[in-house]
Amino acid sequence: MTKLITLVELDKDVLAEKIKDFELRYYLELPISFKQLILDYNVCKPVKTFYKKNNLEFNLNYFLGISEDKYQSLSENYETYVNRMPDEIFPIGSVDGGDLLCMNKKSDEVYYWFHETDDWGLEGVDKWPSKVAESIEEFTNQLILPELPSQQEIEIAKKNSRVKITPISVKIKNEQREKQGLPPLSFEEWEELLNG
Repeated sequence: MTKLITLVELDKDVLAEKIKDFELRYYLELPISFKQLILDYNVCKPVKTFYKKNNLEFNLNYFLGISEDKYQSLSENYETYVNRMPDEIFPIGSVDGGDLLCMNKKSDEVYYWFHETDDWGLEGVDKWPSKVAESIEEFTNQLILPELPSQQEIEIAKKNSRVKITPISVKIKNEQREKQGLPPLSFEEWEELLNG
């Protein structure tokens, strides 16, 4: 499996107890591979986070686990999405853009849940999420480093972006200039300098 970085550290005994509480509360026995992932790494992030295969690409933020942060919490995400996806799967990871990585409750199969087309909480939606791997290990081994933008994409982004100037930012910038022995600039001068 690719290297994982723990984001929320907890004692293994505490993790084991919290996992047991989760399973009792939701009448769900977590697949062994996911349970072991939480015990070994809890909330964690792979070094490589980008999935690109079969016309599907997304960036994994992190695997869920035991956390006080509601966005990283397995139980908070389970409660939020339990009725918004097929009964056979549950959320195991956060994906950019409000999407989820999910797992089959009875097997190790991993799925990508796209909130715009797979959300069963929306009227008329009953599409199954896309299967991305047979297991967490297979999934993480497929991950790559995010692709860097091309020089052309960078130039387009620079051309179409602007730095927002505020009175507070002008004050801070002018204080920095004063420490360097430089005269202050007006709001308009800063606007021209940063966005000209």
